[in-house]
Amino acid sequence: MDFFRTYLYWILWAAAFLILLFFYIKRQKPVRTFLLGGITGLTALFLLHFYGEAIGFAPTLCTTNLLTSFVLGIPGTALIILAHALTG
Repeated sequence: MDFFRTYLYWILWAAAFLILLFFYIKRQKPVRTFLLGGITGLTALFLLHFYGEAIGFAPTLCTTNLLTSFVLGIPGTALIILAHALTG
């Protein structure tokens, strides 16, 4: 169980990255789609950071969370929430 809990975050991060990479490549405008996904992910993270106390979880704005939310978009922010739920 310790192995699963330790590496679960990185396994999910890599899987989400590969899925979204294929998603972005298949789009007509992959750069614009990537930037739009990143902006929505960062927006979700900032909203969760500032207003997350209402649901009991307000993540910090550290480099890992910012990169996860920007690269993966809203699924990245959901991944941050899932990682917190599994460890908390």
